[in-house]
Amino acid sequence: MENHHDHNHDCPKCEERLPGKCPPKLTSDCFVVNSLVCSREVQKVAELTIPAVTLGDIVVIGPGGVITPLITLQPDLSGLVSNVLLVRGKIINTGYLPANIVIAGVATPLQINLPFQQETECPGACPEDTVTETPFQIEAIVVQGIEALGISVASVRFKVVLRTSITVTRPVIAKLPNIELVQDANSNRCNGSDVGTMNTSSIFTA
Repeated sequence: MENHHDHNHDCPKCEERLPGKCPPKLTSDCFVVNSLVCSREVQKVAELTIPAVTLGDIVVIGPGGVITPLITLQPDLSGLVSNVLLVRGKIINTGYLPANIVIAGVATPLQINLPFQQETECPGACPEDTVTETPFQIEAIVVQGIEALGISVASVRFKVVLRTSITVTRPVIAKLPNIELVQDANSNRCNGSDVGTMNTSSIFTA
């Protein structure tokens, strides 16, 4: 019986070699890590007062600020805008929260932006540090009627109480394994002006 030789075994083949996974050679045994300057949980109040007549003739502010018919507010956290200004030892946060006005349970095309401003003490912070905020959460929604008196007109105050956590960090050079602090990554960080630069960012829904 004739033995058929498999000629495929005689063909040359390429050998695949995976590249070596050697760690890169470092020029220093130090690393850049983020050092915590401060971390705070803060409340921010976004509010706006508008004349009741703006909401239409059907809205009446009675004695004690009772609003007829019932008015509610639907905040839109996905559209919230937050501006962070970091100065020496303090975080200044401004922005606004868009919301839709609902009258007698019926959605209306009436929309408003509720501005807010909050100052948070952060000892040791400098303008070139990094500020991060967690997504905002709503703690309370208040719709307050205000009666007309004298030269003031009847009005409605919309208020939303927000909560977030603010963290300030600073990149520093540290030596492992005990993470001994060597120096600031920017040695002139706190030697310049006390005035910071505002950073505008959108906050996503929690």
